Amino acid sequence: MKRFIMLFMFACFGTAAQADHHETIAFEKRQPDSPMTVTSVTLGRDATTINAEGEMGAYGRVYVTFTLTYDADRTSGEVSGEGRGVSPDGYVTGLFAGRWAIEDGIVVMRHVVEISDGTMNFDVVTFDPASKDMTIEVHVIK
Repeated sequence: MKRFIMLFMFACFGTAAQADHHETIAFEKRQPDSPMTVTSVTLGRDATTINAEGEMGAYGRVYVTFTLTYDADRTSGEVSGEGRGVSPDGYVTGLFAGRWAIEDGIVVMRHVVEISDGTMNFDVVTFDPASKDMTIEVHVIK
């Protein structure tokens, strides 16, 4: 009976206490969204590799490789990779890691990027395999 009362109290009051602590995190965009050209997709048993390039504001012409590994359901998993940007101001590199998932037929990748100039971004990448459209949203972390 004591356990039942404790469980009942937790169920009633624990949820209410947790609900008060929900906050939304909003990141400022570093630049306008960047459409990218997908240059290749290589499928594999353990991973898929996507290569793309495009103009990305201050980073200039960017070349990027995404490596997507699979969770058990093969519709989500880890994403990692790196990019290189060349602009009149110089050359930058970036390494990233995060998660990907298929959402309504679109591959959505969310990852943190460490850039050689000392900045950090939170990127949201959408890739439509049917049309080959890719867009990168770049948000400021540091």
